[in-house]
This record gives sequence, structure tokens and C-alpha cells, in this order.
Amino acid sequence: MWTLLDGFSHLHATELDALLEAPALITVLVGAADGVLDREERTWSDRLMQARTYNNPKHLNAYYSVVANGFLEKLDAFLAEYPDDVDQRNQLISDRLSKLNPILAKLDHPLGADLYLSYLGLAKETAKASGGFLRFGAISAAEAAWINLPMLDVVAEAQFQQWQDEVAPDDEELENS
Repeated sequence: MWTLLDGFSHLHATELDALLEAPALITVLVGAADGVLDREERTWSDRLMQARTYNNPKHLNAYYSVVANGFLEKLDAFLAEYPDDVDQRNQLISDRLSKLNPILAKLDHPLGADLYLSYLGLAKETAKASGGFLRFGAISAAEAAWINLPMLDVVAEAQFQQWQDEVAPDDEELENS
């Protein structure tokens, strides 16, 4: 049960719910930034959630086990909840995700930093899910606008800089739009 997640027990239920919703919201924000969350993006993000239950910093595995449970249904629910207009939907999701900042600040620094970096990784993987050849390819300009999750405060500057250097999309990955 989510209330037993190590490192999260001091959070209120509404705060933990917000953290548990974040991966689905990030997937909708980035994956549907071009207007539609396509089958490849849905399938890839679901597989990614399953992989994160065991292939993450160990202290995030239990968190992602809860997140992965019914993940596609969560995507569908969020797609139904938000307007079809992309700009309006993305702004509403961005505003909702920005409410994670004080919650992430309540977590122990290593946990908060790893969770934040996992969100950045999810955003990039979602953006790359349907672009290019064998998912190695272009990230659209619409996706690139959200890939760094600008609504979230950087939790760990040094780790973020490392992410920028190692993981952030380079010019070759960005589509010419």
C-alpha cells in the first residue's frame, strides 16, 4: 500500500497522491504535446513504468510499483479530464505539476533528487517513444518545450547538470520544426 512507501510516510495522503499522479501527468504533458498520445507512446510509457519497479534507484522501486499499477487507465483518465486543446491542457497540467515543488522539498534530499531526475528521464523517454527510427530519433519542438519540466524547481543542481550533460536531448535529436 502507498502509505507504507519508505521515505514518503511523513507526507499527507493528498501530497503522496500528487506524487503518484506525476508520472501519468508527465506522460500526457510530453507525449500529447503534439496533439495526441499515440499507441507507441502509451505502450512505451507503460513498459517504462513496469521497468522502473526494479530498475531504478532502489528507494524508488516501491514508489514505481504503485505508479505502474493501472498506469494506462490513469493516462486515459487524465486525457478525459483535460481539454482537447493542447495549449490549454498543457498549461493546466503544468500548473498541477508545479504544486509538486513544496512536496519534493519535504523529501530527504537524495530521495527528492532521485525522484526529480526520474521525472526528467520519463519526460525524455516519452518524447523519444514515437520519434525517428527504433525510438532513436527526433523529439518534436512541442515535446522539447516540456522535456525539462520547467514547472518543477531543480531539486539537486549538480545532479541536474549531470542530467543535462548526459541525458538531455541534443540538437540532433530535435526535429526541425
